[in-house]
Amino acid sequence: MNLDIYATLNKAIADALEGFKGEGYLPQDLDTSAIVVEQPKDPSHGDFATNAAMVLAKPAGKSPREIATKLQEVLSSNDMVDSIDVAGPGFINFKLKPHVFHDQIRTILSQGSNYGSSTIGKNEKVMVEFVSVNPTGPLHAGHGRGAVYGDALCNLLSKAGYDVYREYLMNDAGGQMRVITKSVHTRYLQLFGQDVELPDGCYPGDYVIDMAKELKERDGDKWLNVENDEEVFTGLRKFCVDTCMAMINKTIIDDMGLTFDNYFSEFDMHSRGEMDNAVKKLREKGYIYEGVLEPPKGKVIEDYEPEEMTLFKAAEFGDDCDRPVYKKNGEPTYFGADVAYHNNKLERGFTKLINVWGADHAGAVKRLRAALTALTGNKNALEIHLMQMVKLVKNGEEVKLSKRAGNIIEASDVVKEVGIDAFRFLYLFRKHDSQFVFDLAKAVEKNNENPVFYVQYANARMCSIFRQQKELDIPEASGDVDLSLLTNDEEIQLVKHLCLFPLVVEKAAQSSEPHRIAFYAHELASKFHSLYGAEKFLLPEDLATTYARLELVKAAQVTLKASLEVLGVSAPDRM
Repeated sequence: MNLDIYATLNKAIADALEGFKGEGYLPQDLDTSAIVVEQPKDPSHGDFATNAAMVLAKPAGKSPREIATKLQEVLSSNDMVDSIDVAGPGFINFKLKPHVFHDQIRTILSQGSNYGSSTIGKNEKVMVEFVSVNPTGPLHAGHGRGAVYGDALCNLLSKAGYDVYREYLMNDAGGQMRVITKSVHTRYLQLFGQDVELPDGCYPGDYVIDMAKELKERDGDKWLNVENDEEVFTGLRKFCVDTCMAMINKTIIDDMGLTFDNYFSEFDMHSRGEMDNAVKKLREKGYIYEGVLEPPKGKVIEDYEPEEMTLFKAAEFGDDCDRPVYKKNGEPTYFGADVAYHNNKLERGFTKLINVWGADHAGAVKRLRAALTALTGNKNALEIHLMQMVKLVKNGEEVKLSKRAGNIIEASDVVKEVGIDAFRFLYLFRKHDSQFVFDLAKAVEKNNENPVFYVQYANARMCSIFRQQKELDIPEASGDVDLSLLTNDEEIQLVKHLCLFPLVVEKAAQSSEPHRIAFYAHELASKFHSLYGAEKFLLPEDLATTYARLELVKAAQVTLKASLEVLGVSAPDRM
């Protein structure tokens, strides 16, 4: 029997409510989407609880307690239910029969690594675009947060039944490409002894000097007498893109283990004329016009001259003003290029788009969502998740992260120092839209204050139990195991937590919040450690109890490993 307690209880409640509608007790159009089944904070209130009566009372024109009592009458006959209590104004608390939890353990063991998988995604085609760091240098530790979040989100969505596609946008046609080519060319001239200063705004990092040396070795003095910036950009753009992407890929592929289904070139997109195609589509829908923007509010621009531009009607979709899609020189604006790229995503058949951006791009969110709404008619066609800033602490002091400042702390350096598991788990142990202090010293501590150690140590302890089983010559159980022997509080609390995993996966996927899986894994470890400290698992004189507890440990290990797999974190056998 494959059992999902939450799904079963939700269906029982839904069936009861449909019956109430059929008999005219509740309105046919009553919205039941706000109903939840959850574990009460106080275990003495029962095993599970629902807010059904509370959320339905007002729209149904009934008292919460009246609806609760009626639900109590119907649901009490359910095979899973031992008793139902209506508390306070109308909260419904369930106490389930012991066999329900025993069946859950068997379900976990039969499903193995598939436990927690869901079909809520209905195989919808989802593109997650993440990392997408400008090809102007190596990936720094701050970028690593978006990389880890995006990768875990893809894992999570896949487990929830979505058809996930991972893409990296190479911003290889923008203004920063001109900056990096100028930076490399200047360092290249210096290698030939020319007395030239690095212009303001260029990248001063040591890696730029390394790129210049590579260019000199490859091309000799070919670029020595090229002074025109446009020639420099045209001639060195591809070299800079290829070299920087090699640095970035070394980090995300070799050091972090990330994979992408596609690297999308903005330069190639423009070469194909896709910008004009996207603007044409919006124009045909009536959202593009030629007009003049008002000068920026709150600023005095002495030389401002009104000039006609090609504008998108962003204000119609909630943006602060309409937005130009082309610059005065005819090149795409940053926004215009984004519109063309996202139109390309839609034309490739993706129906759900998710972008993982740095918080410094927050200003572009509203206008791009406006464009996607105009293109699709769906205001929810695009999700954008902003990664808040990371403060890296080293020797008690903050280390600034900037390719321009030159003192880069590369993501690969942090991975080598703390390990990929700590790097990933600690980033994912915080909600992505909250600022984060990454303490390098604490990340490698081997104690319960280090979340990743605490979680992985739980699995190591589980493995040690099975090793001890062999050392004590305790054979594997033959036949059915009597799980009714799992009666103490630590055992029951652990089983209840294991029941949560499928629900946590669904909620985390629906909210694009993989940190919920990290929180869940940490709580699972906590409950296991409590049980480990309270009870012996191997009792040669009582094999029945031994086998029951071993089944529980196996189920806990399956669930812990499944959660760590979503996070991309390993489960070591020994620590």
